[in-house]
Amino acid sequence: MKISRRGFNYGLAATALSGKSLLASEACGSGQKLLLQLQQEFLDLRFGMFIHLNMATFEQREWGDPKISPKIFNPAHLHTNQWAEAALSANMGYGCLSTKHHDGFCLWPTATKSPSVKDSSYPHDVVRSYVDSFRQKGLKVCLYYSILDLRANIRPYHIDAEKIDLMKAQLTELLTHYGEITALIIDGWSAAWSRIYYDQLPFRTIYDHIKSLQPNCLVADHNFGTYPVALMYYTDIKEYEQHAGQLIPQDSVIPSQSGTTLQSDWFWKKDYPNQALRPAKQIVEEWLLPLNERHCNLILNVAPNTDGRFDENAVARLAEVGRLWKNPGSTRQVEQSIQITTPNLAFAAPSYASSIADTSGPDLANDNSFRPRGRPTRDKPTDGSRSISNSRSASTR
Repeated sequence: MKISRRGFNYGLAATALSGKSLLASEACGSGQKLLLQLQQEFLDLRFGMFIHLNMATFEQREWGDPKISPKIFNPAHLHTNQWAEAALSANMGYGCLSTKHHDGFCLWPTATKSPSVKDSSYPHDVVRSYVDSFRQKGLKVCLYYSILDLRANIRPYHIDAEKIDLMKAQLTELLTHYGEITALIIDGWSAAWSRIYYDQLPFRTIYDHIKSLQPNCLVADHNFGTYPVALMYYTDIKEYEQHAGQLIPQDSVIPSQSGTTLQSDWFWKKDYPNQALRPAKQIVEEWLLPLNERHCNLILNVAPNTDGRFDENAVARLAEVGRLWKNPGSTRQVEQSIQITTPNLAFAAPSYASSIADTSGPDLANDNSFRPRGRPTRDKPTDGSRSISNSRSASTR
């Protein structure tokens, strides 16, 4: 028996689409824009700055220790105006700050039970300082938020209504206290580093909550990257974590964003002031220009140090990028994509066949892998995942 999983899952995905799942692409209120218009405006920004500052900055780690005291957080000379000026020098169009990373520490004084800046040695609202600085320079403001939260024990198979309410409360704070947010980048769903699947924590619950607060806020979700590239699965803007090996296909036609780092990793390390940074020519010629041609913008992470400032070598490199590249204006018009935000109706559902070979069965048609079944294949994947041959899944991280 040979089953075309892609055709099977495409059909089920189309069946799963409800009228509600495309509400984001319908103008239904004063000031609300079409999803296609929002996607085009985001792509026209072309180039942005990721800013990873959190507990991990003070621990020389990529993930903060969820048991360590918030008192170690102390960017005593925080200079968000410097961040904005550096972004502007590189001709970037927006920034994105890691408001809460996987260890659960919040860069704003949350009223929820999560530890935050108000519990730290720097009791000031970092999110407020960031959004004010970037807006004053005419830059758009995006935020990053991790649903994986090791302090609150929001992890695989530990999701309940109380924890969902915690997320919703924190997102309400972020989306009502800081003005218009261009995009919210979510991390922790359907990813190898989290394993929180959309069936455990329903995507639509959080997605609809975000849209109820800011209908024009794009939702971008980091995930496995193994979904077929022709559709928008669980996202308004498809994320490719270039730094983790997720590469955008040459023929990509959907609106997307590719993230990588100026320094070696996401959070600041002691050797960064003297570290060799990504060459400006590589950033422009190998990443920015080719990505823009594929309906994708580049978001380049620049890690602030423990003072809350960019190192001098990072500032100089961004200025060098700005001398090589300027935003030429609107990108090619992106076409409307089918958006899937409803649950996978096929996952773990009963499946039957009139006859099967010993090494395959109808269950292989609905195991969350979108590659064809029935015979081994050595075709190279187009979504950044590793090639598989009669295995049950593929991962990019």
